[in-house]
Amino acid sequence: MVHPAIISKAKGKGPNIRCIERGANGRSFEVNNVDSVEKVHRILTNAKYMQVQGVDPTACECLKWNYRGNAHLDKGEISQAIKAYDRAIETGYQEQEGVILVMRATAYLQRAFNHRKELKAAVKALAETVPDPADLQTLYQLGMENPSISNQIFTKVVADCKVQSKKFQQTKFRHGLYEYALLHATQDSLKATQLLPQYAKTWLRAGDSLAELRKLKESAQYYEKALELDPSLADTLVPTIDRLKKSQQFLDKARAIGWPEDTLRVALDVAG
Repeated sequence: MVHPAIISKAKGKGPNIRCIERGANGRSFEVNNVDSVEKVHRILTNAKYMQVQGVDPTACECLKWNYRGNAHLDKGEISQAIKAYDRAIETGYQEQEGVILVMRATAYLQRAFNHRKELKAAVKALAETVPDPADLQTLYQLGMENPSISNQIFTKVVADCKVQSKKFQQTKFRHGLYEYALLHATQDSLKATQLLPQYAKTWLRAGDSLAELRKLKESAQYYEKALELDPSLADTLVPTIDRLKKSQQFLDKARAIGWPEDTLRVALDVAG
């Protein structure tokens, strides 16, 4: 049997593992610089050390990629983190699946936040190319009154429209990337709530994802479940839930007076 112990003053370069075999003739040893899952696995299974039978190599592989994903995420290396979590899930080690899904959802949410920043910049660039209607009216009147320069005026207007069209397509592209990342985050976090229903973080992350998708009513429900599981979240979640409910009331009124869904979604995504 493996018994963990806390070493207050370890010798050598850490992290350290000290193993003590129970029994009158039990041996003990200490291993320094244990900084990876692979090293822990070797200590557990190697004949030189513990010779523990039945250690699942799939668990070792899964944990290796999970920890690598966490390290990448801590550094802000989102793409590398997602790839590492993908590899962890591909091992098929189901006991860690829920935890890995929560972490991958976190990575996808971070990617979505990055895309949202780029979306806002794209919208700003688009807005700067859109002329004031009064200026357009003045140009049109000027062209009508001065046929000799009307061709140059209208050529310039058409060229400006092409620039606006290009920037509008860039805005749509950025918005698509933003929603794609959000859908992945939501899919992972919702599945995690099924695998780890008593783990508040799964419900919290699902609430985060749904809120970003503007599923405000559903987001509030998931936050309420997270709060039920972990009352210490009250200071953060109670005002958030209240804000979501008020925003939902605003959306309901906007839909009632005929605002298009696409317009509402893009406007809310840009506003953040």
